[in-house]
Amino acid sequence: MKLTKNIVLICFSLFILSCSGYGEKLQYNKTEVYYTNKVDKADAEKLGDFLISSGFAGENEKSIQLSKDDENGNYQFRMVTTKEAAESETYKAIFEIFATQISDSVFNKKPVDFHICNNIFKTLKVIPFKNDNTN
Repeated sequence: MKLTKNIVLICFSLFILSCSGYGEKLQYNKTEVYYTNKVDKADAEKLGDFLISSGFAGENEKSIQLSKDDENGNYQFRMVTTKEAAESETYKAIFEIFATQISDSVFNKKPVDFHICNNIFKTLKVIPFKNDNTN
């Protein structure tokens, strides 16, 4: 009886440890797309399809998390990358363009903030959505 309890406890512990706090996971080539409970699975799937069609989701491993900001309702495209990328003006410009492409192609022009994250999705830097609509 004690052995059965221990086996159940071990299995439960492994189950809890295997669940990440990053959200549900979808796989597109070698790109992991996690999505939180703040967005629909359909939104994450549309993003994943875009990542493939744009060539982003290819043979290099990448981790992405899709979420939404509670305060302003903006989508959050959260990408694991390096601290150097977070500090680079060149990467900032590239990430701004990519967020605009995601906004236009995936989310019907709704704002997308780009979060540069470490390997546990802790935000290192936020690149707010740049609205070029100055009318």
